[in-house]
Amino acid sequence: MTKTDASEAATAPKSLLRQLGGEIVFILSPRLFAWVAGLSGVALLIALAMPNTLARVNGGEPPLPLLEASHFLSSLAGTALLILSLGLRQRMREAWIASLIMFAVGAGLVLVGGRHLGIAAVMALGAAGLLVSRSAFYRQGSLARMKLGWEAALLILAALIAIAWLGFFFYRHVGYSHDLWWTFAVNADASRFLRGLVLVVVSLVLFVFWRVMQPSGTPPEPARTRDLTAQIASVVNGPESRRADAALAFLPDKRFLFSETGDAFVMFGVRGRKLICMGEPVGPCEVVGEMSANVKHAADLAGADLIFYAVGVEFLPVALDLGLSVQKIGETAIIDLADYTLEGSRRARQRQAVNKLEREGARFEVIAAGGFDAMAGELKVVSDSWLAGHAGVEKRFTLGAFDADYLRQFPIAIVWHAQKPVAFINVWRSGDGRGFEIDLMRHHSDAPAGVMDYLIVKLALWAKEQGGETLSLGMAPLSGLATGREADVLSRLGALIYSHGEDVYGFDGLRRYKEKFHPRWAPVYLAAPDRLELATSLADVALLTSGGLTGMLKRPKASGDSKTKT
Repeated sequence: MTKTDASEAATAPKSLLRQLGGEIVFILSPRLFAWVAGLSGVALLIALAMPNTLARVNGGEPPLPLLEASHFLSSLAGTALLILSLGLRQRMREAWIASLIMFAVGAGLVLVGGRHLGIAAVMALGAAGLLVSRSAFYRQGSLARMKLGWEAALLILAALIAIAWLGFFFYRHVGYSHDLWWTFAVNADASRFLRGLVLVVVSLVLFVFWRVMQPSGTPPEPARTRDLTAQIASVVNGPESRRADAALAFLPDKRFLFSETGDAFVMFGVRGRKLICMGEPVGPCEVVGEMSANVKHAADLAGADLIFYAVGVEFLPVALDLGLSVQKIGETAIIDLADYTLEGSRRARQRQAVNKLEREGARFEVIAAGGFDAMAGELKVVSDSWLAGHAGVEKRFTLGAFDADYLRQFPIAIVWHAQKPVAFINVWRSGDGRGFEIDLMRHHSDAPAGVMDYLIVKLALWAKEQGGETLSLGMAPLSGLATGREADVLSRLGALIYSHGEDVYGFDGLRRYKEKFHPRWAPVYLAAPDRLELATSLADVALLTSGGLTGMLKRPKASGDSKTKT
């Protein structure tokens, strides 16, 4: 072994230890220093609330202006550290800089105003630790992007209540008087406590108000230009695109993150501090992992939580690699077209429904993409009739809507009866041509019974003729969730809602309706940062889809054949 080889062998363990140490610092620093900053702020405020908390300099009394100024500024520094602990937890560079300043200011004020050497030492160590772990705080942007979660808000509120209680306990023998607010003396600790408490409360209230009024740091909705629509279409209709529901990108409520080459994108919506992706990335299979990591990075920089809604089994390894938790949220009904036929006893009811409608004069037709404009008026009559019979607002985000710019992108399957259209479905097709999926389903109130069954059966046969391999009927929410004692809490809760929520949504009726077409059922998942976010994220998706709380709470009718798509 040469000297060079020996030297490299000796330095390898040291290099490994340095890398390992760097990773540990990167992972633990935000959480650790968030607690250090928060607890330092609490300790400083408690010390300021105590009687004689500012010991006399050199055994004597400090000048009154210095005493009051030190108390006032220390109260601000303690409050600032409480607030900045949120930004440190979220790896924000501006919070890191401001915390360094507050640690230095707080330690200096403690030393100047009294002899609280323990608090000063903790603050000095906190500043030193922040300097060493600078690389862990990389998120750029304003402190306005700090996420104020309810857990953090409760912790700050609890700390404030504890500080106030301790102060009133310390001064329980001091009788209240309006003069206390205006008493300035070296030994007037109760007066300084009252003024400091008000300063802390007002500062925190102003911070919360300021934070709530700030816009989200996530990208705004893009203007729907022809160039953007063409770029979306090139990916959605690309030969390597396998997702039929990628067509949801044509809705104007989506935002996008495109790949550098423009051959893939992630579409998402924003609800509060959540970036909610509609499905997995669209484009070639080999870029799904890379695009998922890119959108995770974008959400990370924006201080937003990343959610993936309605993803399949094949996406779960990617979600787990991103550190996300996953939860089954339902099942999708898929008709395999290779062996789909109306022959045989299994399809007898469907065959009878088709024959009955055709004897009554029903006719099936598919108009090509771009043909919507010629039929817009007649189809709007059908859509308006359907909407009039169903409570709630027009859905979006996870569903298509009756929008001309949107519907002209797709073929539309129509049922004619008595010389007029009485039902229609716009049809999605994956870029590789293998998968079809139904989207917007509308029928007129005067349509003959069983018209939607007829439309779906004829559409399945048409899709098979077009070379399709599958026809998706959409998801049955909360269907197929585990119910045993071994199942997790969210699955059991979802199964309970599925079983007893028929009057609210019609979960079981929806599945039973789709079951009549004898599909196979594919599981659908939600991915979120943690278990708690899974439940709240599902509610946020519902709010995005329904256009807010009012639209979500309006009860739809429970007629089976009108709720095939969810």
